[in-house]
Amino acid sequence: MRKLIVLGLIALFCLPLAAYASSIGGAETQGKGKVAVGLDQEFVFDRDMKLKSGYYWEEDDTIEDKTEIDQMYRTMVKTSYGVLDNLDIYVKLGTADFESKSNYTIRDIDGDYEIGSLKAKGDNAFAYGFGAKGTYDLKNDWIVGCDVQYLRHKHDVKLTDSWTDYNPDGSVDEVGSGSGKGKVTFQEWQIAPYIAKKIGNFVPYLGVKYSDLRTNYKIPDEDPEDPEGIAKFKADDNIGVFVGTDYKIAENWKLNLEGRFVDETAMSVGATYKF
Repeated sequence: MRKLIVLGLIALFCLPLAAYASSIGGAETQGKGKVAVGLDQEFVFDRDMKLKSGYYWEEDDTIEDKTEIDQMYRTMVKTSYGVLDNLDIYVKLGTADFESKSNYTIRDIDGDYEIGSLKAKGDNAFAYGFGAKGTYDLKNDWIVGCDVQYLRHKHDVKLTDSWTDYNPDGSVDEVGSGSGKGKVTFQEWQIAPYIAKKIGNFVPYLGVKYSDLRTNYKIPDEDPEDPEGIAKFKADDNIGVFVGTDYKIAENWKLNLEGRFVDETAMSVGATYKF
């Protein structure tokens, strides 16, 4: 059981993904009274997490961890409404899943230590979010804007782990593997100011974003006096850059392509229809 608790703790290092910083979905607003519906497909390739507080294997143990996302996919339907000519509010509904891996070391005060690796796979879960986008038109078709949004989803997680226990002198004490299950909740606030330029049917944009990603992980425990192991994590990096473009293919249709870097490596593609 102690191994499964460790699995639960380290697993959350592997779970950044599904709630990563989301695409802003284009630079322009819809216009007052206008409604738009879009489909956005996101791919996240890499992001790091770090432990904020949580369930340690033993109170005096220390944990070193290096985690990266192998892959994460999120498909969202976005419905926007123009409250003003330069202000939209929107809702996102969809699904998210992910796979990730972690390499970790656990050391205790007696000099024993454990080195292992863990893979985590989340199920395809319901995801939702909401936000707002405001813009201000400058001269010569320049635009400045800001997108603010909140995202949340909760996953069932399958974990597989392999480890080697060492004595203080470096000799091998035990080699083993294990598996476990748990639940993880992701939630994130994001604020993303940007600048854009209208060039024919294109509207390229560039911006900087701050994303506060937090996760809360729970793993069942057989001990009735301690029914769940709980660990809380946050993103290792909060500030990143993004670049993208809209392309108008018809009067009411546009396509969007966006890449995100520094705090994460990700991209998204989408299509929007304005009524």
